[in-house]
Order: sequence, then C-alpha cells, then structure tokens
Amino acid sequence: MAMSFEDFRASLLNADQRAALGIQLSDADAQLVVADPASAQNWYGYWLSTLPQTPPPPAAPAPAPQPTPAPETTQQPAPSPEPQHAATLPYEATPAPFPGDVQQTLPIHDTAVHDPQQPTAYAAASPYPDYAASPAEAPAKKSRVGLWVTLSILFALILIAVLVVVFALVTARHWVKTDVAAQPETFHSEEYKTGSYDVTMDTVDPCWVDQDWTDCINAMAAQYDANCAGVTLTDTATSLCSDYLAEIDRMRAEDTGDFIVATLGGWGSLHRTEEVSTRQVSNNDDKPAVTHKAVCYLGFLGECK
Repeated sequence: MAMSFEDFRASLLNADQRAALGIQLSDADAQLVVADPASAQNWYGYWLSTLPQTPPPPAAPAPAPQPTPAPETTQQPAPSPEPQHAATLPYEATPAPFPGDVQQTLPIHDTAVHDPQQPTAYAAASPYPDYAASPAEAPAKKSRVGLWVTLSILFALILIAVLVVVFALVTARHWVKTDVAAQPETFHSEEYKTGSYDVTMDTVDPCWVDQDWTDCINAMAAQYDANCAGVTLTDTATSLCSDYLAEIDRMRAEDTGDFIVATLGGWGSLHRTEEVSTRQVSNNDDKPAVTHKAVCYLGFLGECK
C-alpha cells in the first residue's frame, strides 16, 4: 500500500528518507516544499507515478471472422482457418510529469479505422525531464538525384571542353601573316669612270712630206707611248693601238737610214680619254615586310587564311 500524503510530506524533512523515496532535494528545498502544500502535493503525485503499478488484465481476443462459404463443387471444401488472436501489448504505466514542469495535455484522436485483428497501440506520455525520446524511424534522406544529374552534366561539359581545347592545340596551324607588304628597292642612273681609257685618232698626221724617215717613226712612237702604253684600254682603243704599233714596226723594218717621207700614209695623231659609263645606283629605300606569327585553331578560330 502506498504511503499517505502526510507521511510523504513528513519524510521530506529527513535526508535519508528522501533518498529512499528517490526524491532529489536539498534540505533547504525540502523545507520550502513542505511549507507549500501545493508544491508538496505535486511532489507526492510525482512520487506515486514512479511506483510500479499492476498492469490491467489483457483484453479478450476478438473472434476471427468466419470465411464466406464457397459455392458447392465436387471438390472437398477447404478447411476453415484457425482463429487468429490479436497480440496483447504489455501495459505501460504513464509517469506523471516532473514537479515544476508545466505541460499541456492534448487529447489524442485516432481517426483511422482499426482492424480488429491488429493490436491496439497506446499513446506514449510526455517524457520525464532530461529524458530524450528517440523517434521510431529516422527521417528519410532527401533525394539527391537532381543534384547528381546536374553534377554529371556539368562534369561531362567540362570534359568535352577540355578535349576540344586539347584537340585544337594539337592540330593548330602556325603560319606567318604579312601585315605590311615589303617595299622594293628603287634605283637612279649615274655616270662613273670605269678606270679604262679610250683612244681615238684624228686626221692630223704626226709626220710630214720630206721628213726624215726615222724622225717620222719616232714621232709615231711618241704618239703610241703617250696614249696607248701603261694604261687599261677599252676594246676599241686596244684594237686601234695595236694597228698603230704594227705600222710603227713596219716602218722600222724598212728604215735604212737615208729614207725620207715621200707621202703621208693616212695615220693621224692619237688622243686618250677616260672611259665614262652609266650605272644604276640604289636609293636605299627598300623596306622589309611587316609580319607576325599567326595561329589558326580548328580551321576557323584565331587567324586563319
């Protein structure tokens, strides 16, 4: 039999009796509870809820529904199923709330239609302080199919872009593009001395009639030495000087020491001038082409021809 309220209230003033009852209060708090009848009544109700209670007798099993008789046939009728008994849940005492906690009791309405063959579920009471009730089932994880599909598509696009870039770099065509065309060199004409000499002959014979033959030879030799010897001659001058020297050699071969010039032979006096020619001289105005290295990717990106 449970302790009366007055005995419980008197036991609160004794620390050993409080410990035996399972009441965790200090001496000062116990005196305050005893001095307040309402608070003492709350603690008394809490203590009663912690005592073991006798479970109610199990409910009688509901009779199983009889099967509908099958139409009459030539076969043997199937045996009737054994009656099934609903499982009886053990009685679970609902502890009172901890004194000092304000809890609101809400009615539990069960609008679902219960199958008499299924066991009846009891609503759990509010837990004690510092008691964490674990849920019956863990919350279902949110589906991340959409996220994985998005990431897969993004990864595929990145992979395709990388492959395209690598292919473009490998197959890139390098060439030299001309920005400004080259300016060709221009020339002008100028006269210059070639270093050769041209020799001409006039009609004035260096000899005269009745002149000593040897003196005439010496006069012609002087003409040759002054104009043909010791210099570079042009082709025309070389031919003329060669003929002139041959005439001198012929006259020396015929000289006997007592000949005089009877007639003039048609040889004139020689004159030498420097040869002047014309050449093309550069104006030094040529300019190279302005170019740069160009790259064409995939045949249409970059600088393509």
